[in-house]
Amino acid sequence: MKKVLLLFAMPMAIVSLAYAQERQVTGTVKGSDGNPVLLATIQIKGTTTGTTTDKQGHFSINVKDGNAVLVIRSVGYLTREIAVGNQSELSVALPIDTKALQEVVVTALGLKQEKKSIGYAAQDVKGDELTRTAPSNPLSALSGKVAGATIITASGTPGAAVRVQLRGATTILGSNQPLFVIDGLPVDNSETNTMSDGSGTAGVLQSNRMVDINPEDVENITILKGPAAAALYGSQASNGAVIITTKKGKRNPDGKSFNVSYSLTGNFDKVSQLPERQNVYAQGRGGNLGYPENGVAHSYGPRIDQLVFDNSEPYLWDKNGKLVLKSANPNGKPAIAYDPYQFFRTGVGLQHNLAISGGNNALGYRLSVSHFNQNGIIPLTNFKKNTISFSTDYKYNDKFSVNTAMNYINSGGSRPQQGSNLSGIMLGLLRTTPTFDNSNGATDPKDPSAYLLGDNSGDQRSYRGRGIYDNPYWTVNMNPYNDNVQRFFGTVGATYKPFEWLSITERFGGDYSLDNRKQIYSKGSGGNPAGQYFEDQLSTLAINNDLFATFTKKSGKFDYSLLVGQNLYDLSSKYLHTQGDNMSGNDFQGVTNTGSNSLTISNSRQRRVAFYGKANVAFDNNLFLELTGRYEGNSTLPRQNQFFFYPAASLGWVFSEGLNIKNNIFSYGKARIAYSSVGRGLNPYSLQTYYTRTAPGDGWTNGVLFPFNGLVGFSKSGTLGNPNLTAEKTKQFEVGTELRFFDNRVTIDYTYYKGKSIGLLNAVSIAPSSGYGQAYLNAASMTNQGHELTVGVSPIRNKDLEWNITVNYSQNRNKVLELAEGIDRFDFNGFTGIFVSAIVGKQYGSLYGAGYLKDEQGRTVISDEGAPGDPGYGYPIPIAELQYLGDVNPKWSGSVANNFNYKGIVFSFLIETRQGMDMWNGTWGAMTNFGTSANTLDRGTEKVFPGVKGHLDGNGKLVSKGEANNISAKLNEGYYTGIGSGFNVNEPFIQDASWVRLREVSLGYRFDGKMFFKKKPLFKAVTVTAIGRNLWLNTKYTGVDPETSLFGTQEAQGFDYFNNPGTKTYGFSARFEF
Repeated sequence: MKKVLLLFAMPMAIVSLAYAQERQVTGTVKGSDGNPVLLATIQIKGTTTGTTTDKQGHFSINVKDGNAVLVIRSVGYLTREIAVGNQSELSVALPIDTKALQEVVVTALGLKQEKKSIGYAAQDVKGDELTRTAPSNPLSALSGKVAGATIITASGTPGAAVRVQLRGATTILGSNQPLFVIDGLPVDNSETNTMSDGSGTAGVLQSNRMVDINPEDVENITILKGPAAAALYGSQASNGAVIITTKKGKRNPDGKSFNVSYSLTGNFDKVSQLPERQNVYAQGRGGNLGYPENGVAHSYGPRIDQLVFDNSEPYLWDKNGKLVLKSANPNGKPAIAYDPYQFFRTGVGLQHNLAISGGNNALGYRLSVSHFNQNGIIPLTNFKKNTISFSTDYKYNDKFSVNTAMNYINSGGSRPQQGSNLSGIMLGLLRTTPTFDNSNGATDPKDPSAYLLGDNSGDQRSYRGRGIYDNPYWTVNMNPYNDNVQRFFGTVGATYKPFEWLSITERFGGDYSLDNRKQIYSKGSGGNPAGQYFEDQLSTLAINNDLFATFTKKSGKFDYSLLVGQNLYDLSSKYLHTQGDNMSGNDFQGVTNTGSNSLTISNSRQRRVAFYGKANVAFDNNLFLELTGRYEGNSTLPRQNQFFFYPAASLGWVFSEGLNIKNNIFSYGKARIAYSSVGRGLNPYSLQTYYTRTAPGDGWTNGVLFPFNGLVGFSKSGTLGNPNLTAEKTKQFEVGTELRFFDNRVTIDYTYYKGKSIGLLNAVSIAPSSGYGQAYLNAASMTNQGHELTVGVSPIRNKDLEWNITVNYSQNRNKVLELAEGIDRFDFNGFTGIFVSAIVGKQYGSLYGAGYLKDEQGRTVISDEGAPGDPGYGYPIPIAELQYLGDVNPKWSGSVANNFNYKGIVFSFLIETRQGMDMWNGTWGAMTNFGTSANTLDRGTEKVFPGVKGHLDGNGKLVSKGEANNISAKLNEGYYTGIGSGFNVNEPFIQDASWVRLREVSLGYRFDGKMFFKKKPLFKAVTVTAIGRNLWLNTKYTGVDPETSLFGTQEAQGFDYFNNPGTKTYGFSARFEF
């Protein structure tokens, strides 16, 4: 019996001994910021025993002996190993891993997700990267930082609009910009033009509303590049999405916290590039001297060195006197060529930003206020912006929390005229003859002697007499354009988590803006001699509501999550336009000072309602499947076609973990694949035929707008509505990989995508007998395919020096497959005989205009008909039929960023390039016609034009032997104002607009406050930085900065017709931490 008891007792004793050696260890894991770390993994080293932390960061684990070592890991933090020893309670602080933080991205609906778990392309830009060179618009700071994103700033004027495009064009008539989302609220970034702004080819360039965002308030921007990434947003995000997350106050579980920061930024703008002018020949025609009082427009007069000033009597148009030939006044003061570019000034900008943040264990808050004031390079132009941002994060208990993000903006200023506009700044400057001083010697741009004749008539002083082309000083003083925007937007969200596996979120957002605009054309202006007065008021209100629930479950190696939700979006706008014509004088300028006035009111409204879902399945934390679907109804579509289902799917596999192939060389590997099918709604009222106010124009002035002289005028729209339209649809496939080598010192992110857009809305010409010129049809289709590559290298990383290099490369090829039956070209903007077009078989954005005759091999035909001296002999043969001239899309884009951090000294620069795109330099073409461009200095010489000799016979058939041309032809006024003029032939002025630029450069250092105040520092630290943007530009293009755009953010790009120039910026910033 004793033996039996002993037999049972021995194992029990062994077990008891084991339990005596095993004990419980508890602890808390917090980040270095003091916040608890949720779901941190605690594992006993060398075993499979482990646990995770709860919401408060608490954990409990049994260890066998004092030699145990705990390995503690969490996404976004560095891994730590803690020796237990004889401790029974641990307090662990995990340092934040700045590199790992980049691996958490903000996806659709503002949800954070590990980057390793997504199966589509997304790229993050952190807030400190955006503010490194202190831009006023956060979108312009994205330039060169995202592969596949084309960022275009319309001009260098303060508050200029910024255009963003991802992966090419997917629509003909709609916008090709992505969706913009701020803290879960979709916002409209379109550039809204009104009647006071002028047409697309003339007037002022407006801001788009992303300019309202203070870059200092941005935490990070995530670019969801394709529709698969943004499918939950449905039709709004068929071009991808730009997700902006603003800075928030954070709760502090250890007690109260309070932080204050202040930044001051100053910048100085200079013109980056201007067309080269000739300064040898004077005003006139045929070598004869012309005068302002004669209204002579051209500069084909005598040489300036053959002229002198005759100041024997006062001359209204020049304080120095009237120009005459030396032979008429041998002792006169030699004439000079005036420099019209002295008109430009150094633009000075100043920005103040104050931020206060803090919180306790239940509440986090942040308040930010900023003031920005920028004076432009064009005198008397400016842009001002005041912002207030306030956010809260309140945790009522473990189950319920509320967050808010509110923003108020007041922005606006004075904007300059541009384009095909008799009041355009650049038109007036660049057509001005070298012998006319627009300033008349005045140094103050407000000095009336520059733009008013000295005969007390109040008439304009212009190189063409008393107007016609407005003197730029007249324009900035007498034709001002001002706008003022009041905007309020924000979100309120609440999350309820009744169970660990269920959370319910309600998020309501609104965006209201009131935009007041005023344009004055004083009496005596070139385009509006009788004077005109415009006032516009544009108000918009967008309401967005999301209600969604998220379910999560873990089963063995599988993790599941399901999100289901509902969205409502409502957008309404109201537009009031007041116009007054025939001013009685310029002493008082208002609608009551006009002979006739009128009021226009228009309203617009659209609504979308949707139900959506997203299912995620993860296996062993390395294989990730995501399925999304959205069932959406759009009020802009006919009832029978209002609802559509938009699906997307993605799969990502971290094969380095799945196959366990990580080693000293290969650190990480992931493959991903995604597919999506998303739609796009229509512009409001495309289904109907409506009436519009009659406004006949002539392309130069603002035209005649009815009611006119008491007559009411409305006309039926030239476009026939179509009640059977359907949503456009884009299907896209993408595949990519993410690779890291040498302990993450080398990273590669590559994506290939291919998509097709079908059923695209197009305005198709129909029989005039119908009473309409065109009708809307779902008739067009196009494809896009391309490559995106981001490479990161860290050659040096030690305690003193860190050097990081980032290379971005992208390429997109678009092809228009069809437009409509019998139609192979659609012009969506243009003038003077040249258009930006969609052409079947070409890329969307082709230049189509007047050119020269070509043979079958595409060589230019040079006329060999006749003999030397005969008209046309030796010159290219112009033809009436328009032809394909070029492509505004770059063949590829790229950038290289370098960041150095040496013992707190931070130096960085970004070089960006776009290659292979064409641009119509209509400015150069017009200057050639008027004789002010530098190329007209060749007048009087001869040239052998490249091409083959030939001519057309009596039947219009080409006769050519293909022989290379060897005929010399004279370059003279007749050529430059004839077939060599931009007003007659567009082809010579299609130029390669490729460029390389130093986009950003900065040098800064963070000083500890004790360096200045040893006993009682006034501040913790200050970071002082010298900054520069666009300091160097290398391009063969002969116009202004080729990044500018006549049409602003509209779809028509690649046009330069007296665009306002771009700028290069020098500056500084000082950031104080208190």
